[in-house]
Amino acid sequence: MRYIDPEQLMRRRLEGVEHPAWNAAVLCFRDLEGSRTIVARFGATAMGHELLWGAEPTEDGPTTFTCQMGGRRVVILTRCHWGGPQAAILVEELAQLGVRTILGVGAAGGLVRAFPRGAQAVASRALVTDGTSPHYTSEDAAHPDPDLLDLARSVGADAGLLIQDACVATVDAVYRETPELIARYRAQGAQIVNMETAAFYAAAAVCDVPALWIGHVSDCLTNDEWEPWDDLEDMTAVTADWAARILARGSS
Repeated sequence: MRYIDPEQLMRRRLEGVEHPAWNAAVLCFRDLEGSRTIVARFGATAMGHELLWGAEPTEDGPTTFTCQMGGRRVVILTRCHWGGPQAAILVEELAQLGVRTILGVGAAGGLVRAFPRGAQAVASRALVTDGTSPHYTSEDAAHPDPDLLDLARSVGADAGLLIQDACVATVDAVYRETPELIARYRAQGAQIVNMETAAFYAAAAVCDVPALWIGHVSDCLTNDEWEPWDDLEDMTAVTADWAARILARGSS
């Protein structure tokens, strides 16, 4: 028994509301500006509902958008930048709403020189280094849907993008990323780090929803000092175009 059951909760929220016919979802693991770039590239329009956890409109505008992509109705959830707990909650709720494909679009820190700023990456493996994922898996790593992974690689190659498979470490405390912690991540095989991928994959596997994370390297922790995230718009646009092509190809 679970004290808070997502099926019961979503049934309550849907009372008196038309059930959304979403086939696919995009989780924008980005801030306001990054999310706006993704929404623009998808040509999506805003929705005013508040069905999903934390999806309420803010003073900066709506957080939920929708578009048609190759015959499917896609919901785009923006500003999902609060890490593993938020990612897992949204996956559980989207699964209850019947979404059958979830694409995560985000950014990550590069941990090795093979992943400099601007590198486009697809997460082929996510280390369970966070606090949320162990509630969904006892394994030391979580993985994406293999068909979506192959599709992302193929779409990227056809678009002429230099795509790299990446092993991701998921961190909860960004202000506690010490050289010692990063060294441990590297020793486990991590090449990039972000706040959501392991929980995103682990929750999707439990909910039986195909999921994939793609993104770009926005900052680097490969030197003695942090190389910060600046001038991200062009990098985000490339990732957003890649994501749109993946969903368009996958629905044809």
